[in-house]
Amino acid sequence: MNSGQPHSLQGLRVLDMSRVLAGPFCSMILADLGAEVIKIETPWGDDSRNFGPDFNGDSAYYRLFNRSKKGITLNLKEEADLDKLRELVKRSDVMVENFRPGVMEKLGISPESLLKLNPQLIVTSISGFGQTGSMSKAPAYDLVAQAMSGIMSITGWPGGRPTRVGISLGDLIPGLYGAIGTLGALQERHHTGRGQHVDVAMFDSLVSVLESVAMRDLYEEEVPTAVGSDHAMTVPFSTYRVDDGEVVIAILNEKLFGCLTRALGLEYMVDDPRYNSNEARKQRREEVRSIIEDALRGKTVDQALALFQEHGVPTAPVHSVDEALHGKVGTERKVLFTEADGFTTLSSPLRLTGSRSPEPAPQLGEHNSHVPEWLAEPVRG
Repeated sequence: MNSGQPHSLQGLRVLDMSRVLAGPFCSMILADLGAEVIKIETPWGDDSRNFGPDFNGDSAYYRLFNRSKKGITLNLKEEADLDKLRELVKRSDVMVENFRPGVMEKLGISPESLLKLNPQLIVTSISGFGQTGSMSKAPAYDLVAQAMSGIMSITGWPGGRPTRVGISLGDLIPGLYGAIGTLGALQERHHTGRGQHVDVAMFDSLVSVLESVAMRDLYEEEVPTAVGSDHAMTVPFSTYRVDDGEVVIAILNEKLFGCLTRALGLEYMVDDPRYNSNEARKQRREEVRSIIEDALRGKTVDQALALFQEHGVPTAPVHSVDEALHGKVGTERKVLFTEADGFTTLSSPLRLTGSRSPEPAPQLGEHNSHVPEWLAEPVRG
């Protein structure tokens, strides 16, 4: 990605005290942009080192989220290692951690104490329910965050059980917010000369992306519920059956609805008051689905896609994960990257001129020998 010019975040040092997903994903983004990220693990390692699948004896999961980082081990129950950490803090710009609130204080390295050691430090904390509030010390995982945020109540099929989204949004979204908050705090430091403690909660993060669902709950009497692949606010906007699978149709306005009716020979719907407005179609959601799927009968996915594309109807096939990774669009967009040792991983979607190509994640304690060199550097600030 980079042709020899400086990386976007070159010169920025990040201490990554986090483990498993939310924190490592946050610091991975910073590493992808060229920051020097030092992952600090216990002598027995991040739990995710044991997550499958494996690549040459290493966890592919761990390798994904800890690429391009250096790795050291510290036992934070040993005063000598705590002293090393404090000295590293004096020579760093950012710390990312996802301990349960209160753990850092018990270890004697509270964010407040670290900011006294280095007033320019950014401490980014990612936790289930934030640093304050009645649930601040409650354990939280992706499933807990998805359940309590309301997302599970609007995911799945009508009348079905609450459903978890198929990826760990409860970790990934706060990881993204953590990276954004860190970069915002660093920019603020340019003006004030001071660091700060960035408090990111999994719960807050998921609630913040409820978008139209939250607005409907706030301003309509009807309680938002699961509607499968449909969009609750516009019809037709879903997956629709054809002879050999399903296709996506995404209609957001009456102009596009006209395109759809012409494609399917259903022009009468444009003049029929039962269907010629979105509000009318919402009242007949299943009826509209039946009409569309009847018109699609006898067509394959490829035939339906070609027809819709010809008429300017927003459409798409429903890809498997394998098709998304290895299909034409994924190949064109280079969504996969193969590291120097043959490990194929997900590319960063951030294609800045100063981005860095992924490098293999560290073995446990691989860079312990670098610690004296780092501690010999001048204190920052």
